[in-house]
Amino acid sequence: MGSILTGLVYSYTRFSDRQAAYAAKWATEHGLLLDDKLSVRDEGLSAYHQRHVKSGALGVFLVAVEQGRIPIGSVRVVEGLDRLSRAEPIQAQAQLAQIVNAGITVVTASDGKKYSREHLKANPMDLVYSLLVMIRAHEESDTKSKRVTAAIRKQCEGWMAGTFSGVIRNGRDPLWVRRENNEWKLIPERVTAAREALSL
Repeated sequence: MGSILTGLVYSYTRFSDRQAAYAAKWATEHGLLLDDKLSVRDEGLSAYHQRHVKSGALGVFLVAVEQGRIPIGSVRVVEGLDRLSRAEPIQAQAQLAQIVNAGITVVTASDGKKYSREHLKANPMDLVYSLLVMIRAHEESDTKSKRVTAAIRKQCEGWMAGTFSGVIRNGRDPLWVRRENNEWKLIPERVTAAREALSL
């Protein structure tokens, strides 16, 4: 594996605890340390809308890469390229390239593939494969987004026409309320915490 055995291993998971275990196992097998500061998860933050980059842990990691704070020869373990990003393929590949060009190897737990400058130079078709994975991931998310939007629009039109009287769901409920008997109820301790946060 050459030069990749010199840095740290960073785990990036969006949903699966199995992937974190895989990262720990991979680090042990290759004689590397698993970093516990930037090995994090972005559970529930959209890879399609890039929220995991704008306000999540992946964004923090990319900034650390840009600032040169991730040692050359380190390894970033992800569940799959579709978990790294579901953005438009050209943007998703740019994010992968940013990591790889910084001398960091990306390892995908789902299939054990490695993406490093050295490996991609020797196996250029893996770059084509990565792009195909990103195209498929983006198309799946784009289709899902359009279906969800169409369903919400239909409910809104039904509500305005008086043919729909249910709750129209769009995103998560605020953390300081809960739905009970078709009404919103405040959660006192969370309201207090929210007000305290706002006052600060």
